[in-house]
Amino acid sequence: MKFKLQLCLEDGSSTSIIEEFYSLDRESHSFETIGMSLSESKELLKNLQTIIIEKQIIAYLKSLNLQDYRRKGSYTIQLKTLFGDIALKSPRFYTNNEEIKATFSPLKELLPMHITPELLYLETKWASLIPFEKTANLLKEVLPVSEPLNASTIQNHLKKIISEQENQLPDEQFMYDSGSILYRRSLPTPERTMIVGMDGGYLRDWNQKKTIFEVIVGKTVPAERNAKCFGFVGSYDQKPKRRIYEHLRSQGMLPNQKLEFFSDGSPNLRSMQNYLNAESVQILDWFHITMRITVLKQFALGFSKIDKQRGADFIKDLKSVKWNLWHGKVQQALDLIEDFEYTVFEHQEDEKIKKKYEKLKILKQQILDFQTYITGNENFIPNYSERHRYGEVITTSFVESTVNYVIAKRFGKKQSMQWTRKGAHLLLQARTQVLNNDWEKVFREKYPKFRTVDINKNLNAA
Repeated sequence: MKFKLQLCLEDGSSTSIIEEFYSLDRESHSFETIGMSLSESKELLKNLQTIIIEKQIIAYLKSLNLQDYRRKGSYTIQLKTLFGDIALKSPRFYTNNEEIKATFSPLKELLPMHITPELLYLETKWASLIPFEKTANLLKEVLPVSEPLNASTIQNHLKKIISEQENQLPDEQFMYDSGSILYRRSLPTPERTMIVGMDGGYLRDWNQKKTIFEVIVGKTVPAERNAKCFGFVGSYDQKPKRRIYEHLRSQGMLPNQKLEFFSDGSPNLRSMQNYLNAESVQILDWFHITMRITVLKQFALGFSKIDKQRGADFIKDLKSVKWNLWHGKVQQALDLIEDFEYTVFEHQEDEKIKKKYEKLKILKQQILDFQTYITGNENFIPNYSERHRYGEVITTSFVESTVNYVIAKRFGKKQSMQWTRKGAHLLLQARTQVLNNDWEKVFREKYPKFRTVDINKNLNAA
């Protein structure tokens, strides 16, 4: 059984051009030969792509009316497309200016770069989701792309796109103006508060093998839009507040928008959240409080085995600390934490107890750290009980999953992958935009006719 595929070209003239571009012999008596193979489909697509592009180039050159220009030969360019490399003859012409005697190549205007946006889009999108080497191998496996395609090429393409975006990001500011109180009151009141959670993760440093650096990841949950994430390397990024501000604006933040920032209370995160919006408040994540209390409880259990009475009092007071913090009674909690220090001191000085708790020094440091932590964040501790009762957010658990989603699944935490700060930062920008389903929008801004609405409708209809 023989199949022949023909392409019919209708260019607006009275006649249509029909050209055969692929033939296929196929027997019909075995399961293995049902349909087309992958290699056959790749060959078909490459042949079809070649004919379509060649016809488009001929039509483009014809529309320029170049008959008045004297020709000066041609040279071959390789156009890298989603369906293979296409060799094209690029003609050169002399300009009509006799004094300058310059030449020009019309295809330079049509083809400003030798890789099509479709291929560039797929390369960079996949590279933000899986390693560069796997991206190259997968593209070569399923599409008739060029064999020389490798991880370094894809990485360079991704870096170039993101670097252009980075250059377009406005300058950093210490404070972002939300307008006067009267102006904000005159605006329609937003329906709900926008929730913003931020947390940090760590990657291994490529340049200093034994060190790590922090990656900041955040997630915004607006009222009427999809939740979206953002990320950056704090030690590399020169515009962290601007980046967060622009992200919030893209999520529909208004000058009178009520914002609630949740974080673990670290000073670097709080400083990034300051002065982004006049209606914003910062809240210490309840999860991080309970995590520190849990650590102290483990020490208290060990302490009670050596000093039963004081250990029991320690555990009881620890529960009271948690209850007071849950209800926003920070000073009462700090008073109880201060009592812990006296409990440890009494145990240390008690001559009746010959065998002292072996982790006493570590316990004292843990108590001091917890006291410092609560004192430093006392202005950001609300009444969690009341918020919980009204169904309001009290923890950044939604950000914890985002950290793993954004970092762990691509940056290879389990495989101990190493990164430069710049490389990690640039990849983060691409990855978050892909995860937010904004990558196509990025390409449409750069290439206005890329996957236009009409094309997408046709694809969906098919």
